[in-house]
Amino acid sequence: MNNYGDQVTGMVLENFNRKYPIVVIGSGLAGLMAARIVSAFQPVLLLTKQKICDSNTRHSQGGIAAVWSKEDSPDLHIRDTLIAGKGLCDKSAVALLSRWSKPAIEKLIENGVLFDKDSRNSFRLGLEGAHSLPRILYAGGDATGAEIQRALVDSVRLHGDIEILEDAHVTEIINEEGRIQGVTYFNKRGERSLIACQQVILAAGGAGQLYEHTSNPNTATGEGSVLAYMAGAELADLEFYQFHPTGLNIPGAPNFLISEAVRGEGAVLRNSSGTPIMEKVHPLKDLAPRDIVARTIAESMQADNGSPVYLDATGIGEDALMKRFPTIYKNCLKYRIDIRKDPIPVIPVAHYMIGGVVSDLDGRSTVKGLYVSGETARTGVHGANRLASNSLLECVVFSIRCADAIRHDQSELPEHWKNRNKARSFILSDQNLSQPPSMDKQGLQKLMWKNVGLERNRDYLQYALDKLQSPSFRFGGDYSREKFELFSMKTLSRLMAMSALQREESRGSHFRSDFPKSSDSFLFPINRSLATDTIALNAL
Repeated sequence: MNNYGDQVTGMVLENFNRKYPIVVIGSGLAGLMAARIVSAFQPVLLLTKQKICDSNTRHSQGGIAAVWSKEDSPDLHIRDTLIAGKGLCDKSAVALLSRWSKPAIEKLIENGVLFDKDSRNSFRLGLEGAHSLPRILYAGGDATGAEIQRALVDSVRLHGDIEILEDAHVTEIINEEGRIQGVTYFNKRGERSLIACQQVILAAGGAGQLYEHTSNPNTATGEGSVLAYMAGAELADLEFYQFHPTGLNIPGAPNFLISEAVRGEGAVLRNSSGTPIMEKVHPLKDLAPRDIVARTIAESMQADNGSPVYLDATGIGEDALMKRFPTIYKNCLKYRIDIRKDPIPVIPVAHYMIGGVVSDLDGRSTVKGLYVSGETARTGVHGANRLASNSLLECVVFSIRCADAIRHDQSELPEHWKNRNKARSFILSDQNLSQPPSMDKQGLQKLMWKNVGLERNRDYLQYALDKLQSPSFRFGGDYSREKFELFSMKTLSRLMAMSALQREESRGSHFRSDFPKSSDSFLFPINRSLATDTIALNAL
């Protein structure tokens, strides 16, 4: 397409007279931080599909890792991250993450985040699984994410060059002639709009809603990866999905995470007979890497006829529990569990999407003009298994670098993009496609939990793929948020299952019972070029 008014085969012309230099998709830590930094040199439009506070970040109880104390060093943090990543980490990305950790914390403080301090007015540092020493900063005891969300939302709302559109559900990132040209979104009334832009920061979070048991809110439906995929971006490491060992296991209770920090303070996992289950499994016992702890809990439950595993925090002490974990205490009390004297029934839950949209060290995807940050991105820092509390740190570090890259790349934009007030028409995709398969959200979640969950094998994975294949596997018909979310979930589920099927080994969070050992022949990412869907991109 040479001009915005040109007719393109398969598309219809939409008259639209809004244009922004930069669009940010997502209102978690990654999106808010990127918007805040970019706004210093360019106006920004921030789109979020629900309200600005609805994000995975807000639900993060655990803290943010950083090399802060004199006893710590980047080399130690790098070592811990590489060990957890099981040979698949990008060492350059890990080194960058660790060495930028202190400036990242300082940037959060600059934007109003209030981290917890001890009696000496020093930041309180906690210990979490697979870390060699305490390096986790917290806020509000177990409400770190909520505090970060509060501070950054306040900062963004006060900035005159950031426009926020809530209830703006993005359904397309348009790639024409090899670079980004705009985004399509629907408002809560179901009205379609288009923003013309040539730089997009995609920070749309994870995909925990693909699974029956998850710590993620209902917004985490995987659209970030699917939007990028449909725009032609490369994806990688989709077979690696991290399951947090300890979600609250109360029938009928909503998703709620029991932070790893509880085990960091001394809580012990026990079976229904009260026997510790991690004693002989790993030298770090209850603070072993998450994939090991999660599988051990699942195995213990299976061996015990489905009886829950319990997290016993009663040895920590009443004062310490109340001060350190007020959110967990209050939530458990709703279900008549007093964590001061009662063990907490727990179950592994889908927690963090390790793979995603491939990016370089500056947030650039493989599509010109499309940048990515946060859980949507595959930066390479996590490898096959994310080290606890590196996720929030990744959001800050790579959002800062992403903003710097956008500033640098502005010089390459065509002249007509440097005037944001010049209104233009735009071509908007309008594919009259058939309805998605009949499987509903709950059916998909059960399918993924059983077949593409903690333990996989060829038969499970092939069964999932057979269920997900359909000639009508595409989004079409009348828009609703629920329909597009389900379409995205099915698309990403298929890609994840395909990737998991091709990695014939066990590594980190990817465990194949038919290939229980790791193999050096799989020391590479399974990316889209290897896991090409049989459905053509232009048919999605």
